[in-house]
Amino acid sequence: MIKLIASDLDGTLLDNNSQLSKENRDAVAEALAQGITFTLSTGRMFQSAAPFARDLGLGPQQPLICYNGALIRRLSGEILYEQPLAPELSQMVVDYGQRRGWTINAYFQDQLYVSSVNQKARDYALRSRVSVTAVGDLVHFVEEGKKCLSKLMIIGEAEETLGRIEELRSLVGEELQIVRSQPHFVEVTNIQAHKGQALKWLAESMGLEVREIMAIGDSNNDLTMIQVAGIGVAVGNAGLLLQENADYVTSSNQEHGVARAIERFALQR
Repeated sequence: MIKLIASDLDGTLLDNNSQLSKENRDAVAEALAQGITFTLSTGRMFQSAAPFARDLGLGPQQPLICYNGALIRRLSGEILYEQPLAPELSQMVVDYGQRRGWTINAYFQDQLYVSSVNQKARDYALRSRVSVTAVGDLVHFVEEGKKCLSKLMIIGEAEETLGRIEELRSLVGEELQIVRSQPHFVEVTNIQAHKGQALKWLAESMGLEVREIMAIGDSNNDLTMIQVAGIGVAVGNAGLLLQENADYVTSSNQEHGVARAIERFALQR
């Protein structure tokens, strides 16, 4: 019996216009009514994910998994779990990318910082519905006070991202989690900060077993939680790697795949 459902947001629960369908909303509502816990597990900032959680009717005590597992925070604001980046590793990545002219997002205390607000940063902030602050030298910003960032993200063209991942892995080895979450995004977190680890921690804190968890996603940053969950579900638009590792492939995010998975595996009728 499924007691906890964790769903990614972009490309999974949300459609291609970042909207929540009535079908997905209704399925989540029915799961909640049956006593099933539903949470979001996303690469987004907490302040970007929280409005969707409230729209779904999640209560203030519900924890959300944000920053690809670097943060678990209740909707009330209480922080339960953090795995931030080590300042020296953040500085290394930022310095490397800044010297190459990369667009780098730095996330600190649930705020977004960039060196300058170019079109990529502007588009990202608009899509995520968050404000963005330009700080000039991003290396100095990170270095000052030895800030522990939740995440770094490099935004580029789709054809650049795989090459940048290889560059960063050559730079830091196995010390960081480096994944491509969407074609244009390379996300960098603490080596222990991934959705699978965060979901496992959350389930254990609730006294749940693995077999009582269902996780749903679409991208490579969802792979670890798909593998951790008793039932790992890939939406129909997911990449091949995720589909190959999932227990079940549901319909796409445009066809209410989350609702279909909830109806199939979680609801008691």
